[in-house]
Amino acid sequence: MLGLTPSSRLADLGAPVALVLVGALLALAAAQPVVSSVRPREGRADAEVLVIVDITRSMSARKGRTGTPRFARAVAAAKELRSALPEVPVGLASLTDRVLPHLFPTISENAFTAAADRALGIERPPPDRSGRGRATALGALGAISTQNFYGAKARRKIAVVLTDGESTPVDLGTLRARLLGRVTVLFVHVWDPDERVLGPGGVPERAYRPDPLSVAFLAEAARAVGGGSFVEGETERVVSAARRALGEGPIGRQGKELQSVELAPHAALAALAPLLYLVWRRNLAST
Repeated sequence: MLGLTPSSRLADLGAPVALVLVGALLALAAAQPVVSSVRPREGRADAEVLVIVDITRSMSARKGRTGTPRFARAVAAAKELRSALPEVPVGLASLTDRVLPHLFPTISENAFTAAADRALGIERPPPDRSGRGRATALGALGAISTQNFYGAKARRKIAVVLTDGESTPVDLGTLRARLLGRVTVLFVHVWDPDERVLGPGGVPERAYRPDPLSVAFLAEAARAVGGGSFVEGETERVVSAARRALGEGPIGRQGKELQSVELAPHAALAALAPLLYLVWRRNLAST
C-alpha cells in the first residue's frame, strides 16, 4: 500500500534493532555475568611446594609513605610462583618465630590466591616471643620437615621462603641436620637498604634499621641446607631452581576446581558490531 518493498522495510528496521542490541549488550556487560564450571585438575602426585611468607613487623618496611611494603611484594611474588607451577601442589605458610600453615599443598590456584589474600597479614598471628627485638626466627624452618607440612606421598619437597632475612641467631648446624636431604629450601630476599618501618603519622621508627648483613646471612643459610638464595625480582630463576629440584614425575588426577569465565568483555566486544552498523548507516545517509 505504501510502496515499500520487503528489503526497504528491513532496512528501516535495521537502526532500531541495532540500537536495542547495543543497549542490551552493554547492559549485559555492566552486569558482569560469570559462567562457572567444575573441571578436573591433574598434577604431580609425588612432589609438593610450600611457600612461606615472613609476616613479622619488619616486613611492613617501605620506602617512604607511598612505597610498597615488603610484605605486599612478598605476597605478589608468592602468587607469581604459584602461577608458574600449575601442575604442582603448592601450599602456603607464614613465618614469625614459628612456621604456621594456612593452606596445605593443593593443585588449586584459586585456593592459594584466596589464602594469600585473606589469611596472611603482618603479625597475624603475632609471634610468641615478647619485646621489640627481632621476631623472625629462620631456625623455626626446621619444623617443616617433621610436622606434616607436606603430604605423605610427597617424595620431593620444596620450600620457598620470602623474607627480609632479618632473623634472630640461627644454629645452622641444627637447621642443616633437619632439612638437608629432606626439603630443598629456596630463600628469596625481599629487602631494600632505604626502607623503614613507619609508625603513627608515617614517621619512621627509630628502633628499626635495615640489616645490610641479611643478604649474606640468607646465602650462608642456603649453603648450609643445600638450597638456594635469590633476591626479589628473580622469580624466573626461583622457578627454574624449583623445577630442577622437583625433577620429572608422574602426573595424575588431583581433584576438581571451580573455574569461572567473565562474560563482560565478550559482551562489550559484541556490542561493537551493531554500533559499527549504526555508524555505517549514518555515513551512508550523509552522502
